[in-house]
Order: sequence, then C-alpha cells, then structure tokens
Amino acid sequence: MDIARSVIFLDIVPPALRPFAAPLIRSIPNSIKRGTKHLEPLIRERLEQVAKYGEERPNDIVTWMLEVTKDRQRSVRDLVIAVLLTNFAAIHTSSMSFTYVMYELATRPEYVKPLRDEIEGVIKEEGWSKDSISKLRKVDSFIKECLRLSNFTLFTMSRKALRDFTFSDGTTIPAGSTVGVPFNSVHTDANDYSDPNIFDGFRFEKLREQDGENMKHQLTSLGVDYVLFGNGRRACPGRFFVANELKLMLAHVVMNYDVKMADGKGRPGSWKFGIHRAPDRTAQILFRKRRAP
Repeated sequence: MDIARSVIFLDIVPPALRPFAAPLIRSIPNSIKRGTKHLEPLIRERLEQVAKYGEERPNDIVTWMLEVTKDRQRSVRDLVIAVLLTNFAAIHTSSMSFTYVMYELATRPEYVKPLRDEIEGVIKEEGWSKDSISKLRKVDSFIKECLRLSNFTLFTMSRKALRDFTFSDGTTIPAGSTVGVPFNSVHTDANDYSDPNIFDGFRFEKLREQDGENMKHQLTSLGVDYVLFGNGRRACPGRFFVANELKLMLAHVVMNYDVKMADGKGRPGSWKFGIHRAPDRTAQILFRKRRAP
C-alpha cells in the first residue's frame, strides 16, 4: 500500500514539483529499512555461501534474485528493494482481487453450493494438484466474473505517445499524451457480453462449454474483450500464478467457512480517487466455521 499511496500522491503533483514533493514520502524509505532489518542477515549469508549451496541451495525468492543478478554488481540494498518490489507486484493487486471476490461470495449465497459441489467432486477424484485446480471451471468462472465488474483503475495498459499518431478515422493523439484502454467500457460492452451489467458467476463456464471455446474463456486467457491482465506481448506474466492462488484461496474459504457481510447489506462499493479504484477497507465480512454436512 505504501507504493500505491505514493503513486497516487505524486500523480496529483505537477511534474516540475515532484522532486520537491518526493522527500515528503517517508513510508517507502521506512519500508526499505524494515525490509533490510529482516532480510540483510539472510542475504549476506547467501552471498557468502552461494558456492557452498550448489544444487541444494534453498528454492526461494532470495536465491532467485541472486541467480538473475549474478553477472551484475549486487548490494544488500539492491536485493532488498528487488524482493520488496516483487512482493508488491505479487501481493498488492492479488489481495484487492480476492477482496472483490469475497464481497461477491458474501452477498451471493446461491453460488456457494455449486462451488462446493465442484470442489468436492474434483478433489475427491484427483486430490490437490496443479492439474486438479485447472479443472475447477466454476471457481475459475466465478473469479473471472467478479473481476470483470471490479477493477483497480479506470484505464489499463496506459502508454505515453512518443510521436503524433493519427488513426484511420482522423483522431489524432499528440506526442506526450497518455492513452489507455477503458476498463469498464471493455468489460461491459454489449457486443461481447449478454446482459453485461448483470453479475453471472458462471458466465464463462457456460461459454467454455461451446465448441472450440474452452481455452478462450479461462481466467488467464487474453483477448480484446477482457483486459484484466493486459494483452499482447506486455500481458501480465504472473497471471497463471495469480489465477491458481485465487482459486486455491476461494476453494479453501468455500470448503471451510460460511461468510456474509457484517452489516447484512449488499456488496460494498469501491474507494475512488481519480482513475484509481480499491475495495472499501471499512467493509467487514463475518466468517463462521462451516458445519459438517
């Protein structure tokens, strides 16, 4: 959250004043200090014993960072920052995504039984594995539909035009302009989705049942009609990890808890600032250990 808040703060500061405003942001330097306190002893130990570990070296993010930087100058501070940035990329949007999923689950109890039935059936047959997770089609669809109608920003895939560009219809983008894809407009386009503003948790599962459509409508699939993970060569490379992570978390909650909103009302709204969006941090969800069937 420190990075996200800092980005939002600097977004409203004129570019010419950002060098003067940046020192006011103390949360990120403080996070680096805390990270250094915890990681420095481990990183120094690894740097000293890289050769000793050999093929038996620990398989974790510190080892990965050492491997990708082995031909470059490495400092403890650089490696700490790399770990923290990786944590930000892996945790920040994933935690917001799962919060949105939980809001829908807590306010749509009609989806609980079919989700449980699917999870129980798949796990009973195959146990917990990467292959079995890929067969949780209802779970995959529910998450994808949640994130079709919830977002972190009004625009995605933002780019700055390096030169003037004119489209075939005469629309001109001046050099220096920032352009992006409108998230909500794409995800609620009636040309691509029936009843686009209506939540249908199993929308994508039903689409996958059509001939030749199985691969197209998975959570990780890319397309011009679903831009959660971007598109093209610059699409999010971590989307496969995120998809499995979200499916595992949702499966765990569904199988072990009954959930509902603490206030008994409908789905909470989103926090909004400029183009940025985030789940309502004041909303509360009640968890009750699931009674044995």
